[in-house]
Amino acid sequence: MCGIAGIAAPDGFDPKLLISMTDLIDYRGPDGFGFAFFSQDKAAPGEVFHNERYLPGFKNPMIGLGSRRLAILDLSALGNQPMQTEDGTLFITFNGEIYNYVEIRKALEELGHSFKTHTDTEVILRSYKEWGVDCLKRFNGMWAFALWDKSRQRLFCARDRFGEKPFYYHVGPKHFIFGSEIKQLLVSPEIRREANDQAVFAYLEYALRDFTNETFFKGIFQLPAASYLTLDLSQSSVVPEIRTYWDLQLRETKGDEDELRDEFLDKFTRAVNIRMRSDVPVGSCLSGGLDSSSIVCVARKISPAGDFHTFSSCSEDKAFDERDFVAEVVRSTGVRSHLIFPKPEEFWANFKRLLWHQDEPFGDASVFAQWCVMRKAREERIPVLLDGQGGDETLCGYLKFYYFYLWHLLKSADPKFLSEAFFRLMNGTDLPSLWKRAGRYLPHFVNAPSSLAQRLCQPHLLQECRNGFSKLLGPGQSLAERQKLDATRLSVPTLLHYEDRNSMAHSIESRVPFLDHELAEFLVNCPDNLKLRHGWTKCILRQSLRGILPERVRLRKDKMWFSAPQKKWIKEGMQAGIRQHLASAQLRMERFLVPQKVEDEITRFFDGSACALSDAPLFRVINLELWADVFDVS
Repeated sequence: MCGIAGIAAPDGFDPKLLISMTDLIDYRGPDGFGFAFFSQDKAAPGEVFHNERYLPGFKNPMIGLGSRRLAILDLSALGNQPMQTEDGTLFITFNGEIYNYVEIRKALEELGHSFKTHTDTEVILRSYKEWGVDCLKRFNGMWAFALWDKSRQRLFCARDRFGEKPFYYHVGPKHFIFGSEIKQLLVSPEIRREANDQAVFAYLEYALRDFTNETFFKGIFQLPAASYLTLDLSQSSVVPEIRTYWDLQLRETKGDEDELRDEFLDKFTRAVNIRMRSDVPVGSCLSGGLDSSSIVCVARKISPAGDFHTFSSCSEDKAFDERDFVAEVVRSTGVRSHLIFPKPEEFWANFKRLLWHQDEPFGDASVFAQWCVMRKAREERIPVLLDGQGGDETLCGYLKFYYFYLWHLLKSADPKFLSEAFFRLMNGTDLPSLWKRAGRYLPHFVNAPSSLAQRLCQPHLLQECRNGFSKLLGPGQSLAERQKLDATRLSVPTLLHYEDRNSMAHSIESRVPFLDHELAEFLVNCPDNLKLRHGWTKCILRQSLRGILPERVRLRKDKMWFSAPQKKWIKEGMQAGIRQHLASAQLRMERFLVPQKVEDEITRFFDGSACALSDAPLFRVINLELWADVFDVS
């Protein structure tokens, strides 16, 4: 796990820029750093420096790679990056983990390759040498890397299937610049700090982010998940060619239910097991929900001996506290449990720091709860954590999936509609609440539009940006299609963004077993009745882990999310600061928001007016304004 940076400029660039970009993210890799520079002379060897900030012996390098290292596999100096092949033709800077590197290494050795390290980084180099871009299809893991193919004068960059690891880039008139985080690119004097209108609108009105390759900064993009780019420097080009190498294919899995449950348990166990490969201690987040509890219980079944640390965000507010369920898992597995209690005053004190690490406005206060969990793991010296991201999307854990399911049953006149609606009502949801909640997800004749943009945004933003979202936010043509949309665009990318920045801010590597691509493909394509049935969600997991999960956790029907008491925090611990920052006289985002309307809405909210916006959209306004302040955005 590392942080990466790079510059490609046919006419040359200042190497000090690359050093600054790499040093800026030292928290992503506190165990070492390195640089590689290449001149415009194709025959000249590259110059590689590890843990030294030397400038190259030639002026105006054409290519530069930077790396910050968090040592997880092969902790020796042999694992330093950028890494090169012994013939000096291939060089790489790599962020992530290839979990099946042991198996790939064995296959390469049988083909005649020899290795000098025990790292997955070297496995990538030799895989590319053997199979070219097709090597990506063999990897099981998370990655963002840049590989300089010196003999072909080609830069090859790639990102993992779900986008667990970030890769941002900017294309200028004479250079291509990239990094693990947006702030690295802002070091370049050529990049303007200007907000992207479409991204701002989607965030304010629909709480969307990371759903396209655009970012909140105009002119800065992210390489899409499951994609790679190539840059041909032999033609002096700085315009990348981007291609997709994987797609979450929808093809219904058929078979006997018992066999499918056994197959799930096998795939899930393998996904957890392979993510426990490490030369440093591995622990886990533990919310007390089904996903993280399943991971912890299976991890302890795989490796019952020795200490295994878990980290749980808790609250003194019972409505947001899951300690009882955490305790059930702890008693069942014998893990060492760490309970963390985030505080509202600490949240406000760290708000700008959190925004700086996130690079862009975030969704809600749960991001700070996750931040506190990662911080505690670093304090306890547990550098690798398993986590449950992706479980709700692949197993239909969110309540909205039940509404989509009912909608598709109703549309197709399926007689199961009445029985499933009945079971949902018997699950503690009255009919008016069922209809009201469904309105958040179903088509526009049910779903009233959000009022934030109409209330607070400048008219031009509504006129220019509103079209095109209804289809994206609809129920899809099938339950599996909607799952795919959440896993690849609407939900998972955002959660992975939070996870990466929060973990790496504290030099923690986070690993998410539910996004093992083989497991995810299997789950999305499972028959609907193994996902949702008789008012239950995540049916296949509940059934398969009988005897592994504590019964109280396995049979819980409530869902608390990874949450925090946001409304209470805003009203009790953040009111003075919010009023000060959102005063109409000093609103930075006046291009998007009407200052007086924002100030009036803040007053209504804190006065407890029944017609005030809820805490969720208000939180987004606060976020956007503070983000603009942190990054000096126009």
